[in-house]
Amino acid sequence: MVNAILHWLQTLDPLIVHLVNVVLLTLEGIGLPFIPYEASMLALGLMVKGHTTTLWEAVLFGTLGNTLGNMIGYYIGPRGLRLIPKKTQQRLGLIQIQNMLEKHGPWMAVISRWFGPLRTLFILYARTAGLKPLPYLACSFVGALSWTAVWQVAMWLGGVAFIEVWHRYQNYGLIGLAVLSVPGYFIYRAVHSARGEVTSAEKAKSLSEQE
Repeated sequence: MVNAILHWLQTLDPLIVHLVNVVLLTLEGIGLPFIPYEASMLALGLMVKGHTTTLWEAVLFGTLGNTLGNMIGYYIGPRGLRLIPKKTQQRLGLIQIQNMLEKHGPWMAVISRWFGPLRTLFILYARTAGLKPLPYLACSFVGALSWTAVWQVAMWLGGVAFIEVWHRYQNYGLIGLAVLSVPGYFIYRAVHSARGEVTSAEKAKSLSEQE
């Protein structure tokens, strides 16, 4: 299966994969959660191994996409911030972000890049806090470059390491997966059954209280 995936990756147009990665990292750069950028970065890492693209291209295009997302988040931030209740903003660390902004200014774009919980709120709050576009852009680029480079190199080296381990131990891995799937199935059935019993009990209790 892994060999089939590698062969399939070699048939893809690298520009298409780069474009998908740029789109995903742009969305991630806006601050949206649950963006599956790991998949496209892993694909690029394996394509670097196959010499169908280069590491510097993957890092550069990814950085540009992530920086673009940061700027989109900067400009739509005030509207987006109004959609988040004040109490939720406080719980997400708005006061901490305000204090760090006073201390670090636009360099918060670099610092927050590495701290997910703070990052989204910082992107939405940056314009409201009075950060100018050019300093914010410059620091966002530095943050995106450092983060994208680390992730892409990790996906490249990690992907290569995984392939090598898989080629060496794939038979053992498949046997282990098959063995673990049996108890896993019964555990799933037991949990599903227990949840059904709890739901039925709660419904029965609710009906009795209404009567």
